[in-house]
Amino acid sequence: MRHTLFLALALAPAAHATTPEPKAGVSFDHNDWSLACDNTRTCRAAGYSPEEPGNLLSLMLERAGGPGAPVVARLRNGEDGESPMPTGALRLRLNGKDLGPVRDTGDGEKILLQKAQTDALVAALPRQARIEIVDGKGKAWPISDSGATAVLLKMDEAQGRLGTPGALVRRGDKAEASVPAALPMPVVVHGKLAPARSGDAALANAPALRKALQASLPNADECRRVSEGEQDEIDIVRLDGSHVLASTSCFMGAYNFSSGYWVVQDKAPYQARFVTSDAEDFDTDDMTLRGRFRGRGIGDCFSGHDWVWDGQRFVKTSAFTTGQCRGVAGGHWTLPTIVSTVK
Repeated sequence: MRHTLFLALALAPAAHATTPEPKAGVSFDHNDWSLACDNTRTCRAAGYSPEEPGNLLSLMLERAGGPGAPVVARLRNGEDGESPMPTGALRLRLNGKDLGPVRDTGDGEKILLQKAQTDALVAALPRQARIEIVDGKGKAWPISDSGATAVLLKMDEAQGRLGTPGALVRRGDKAEASVPAALPMPVVVHGKLAPARSGDAALANAPALRKALQASLPNADECRRVSEGEQDEIDIVRLDGSHVLASTSCFMGAYNFSSGYWVVQDKAPYQARFVTSDAEDFDTDDMTLRGRFRGRGIGDCFSGHDWVWDGQRFVKTSAFTTGQCRGVAGGHWTLPTIVSTVK
């Protein structure tokens, strides 16, 4: 199944839009490291243990946009319920040097590595970094540096830091003040749904509406079951005085499924407008379309997307992955490319 990141669907000209469109940030993977930068210019780079049974550590470096922004680091000691884990007090060792105690960042991701530890990692990673977590029994658990240089270089590029003193990889004498400022997090105010009408359910059986859904698809792959003429049930939810939300099945697999969603005029010829096929349900309490998809069957990596009805259109408010599939239930981190505040 292909998950294309569609942004909001406008029901009115852009000049009349009440909510700005969040623009998706950057995502990039190279070997054992991954990068996600969101629409506020905050970037998160995650590095993992070498892919071998029972090694489930991950390190994340996070940096906000703007001149002089510091790097903060977190450690995640994952578990799969089967493999042995580091035991006792943990210490960080970098290129053979003991850098002191470290702790798992916890579910709230509030625990950080010490600044001196983070600075040492940032200095070493673009060259050669033998990163080890040493447990209370003296056993060393490695975190890979393979891919780190490419990922950190991409982070510098995404944040406009190349050639500045604060760049992580390609430093220079370009003024630090030239680094673009962090962008504010968009605020999306969800709208209200109009009351259902007696004729709404009958719209689901209108052949012309089904044809309108099919005709509005940007391409056949967006919703194969509709484009190939499958007659799955269509669900109808009243949005406002002249539009409904129509949805029907697009993909059904072993551990994922998705539906397609359209905003449709409630009278012929319907003029259906496609929102997404990357969602599973519409929550009428908070006006949100949501999709959560497993990267593989054991559920150790996910991607997710949200769209909020603001009274005029669906605005994409969230897009994220949980990072690479490394055996930890639910994934190690949340790595967003779109963030927003919904009220």
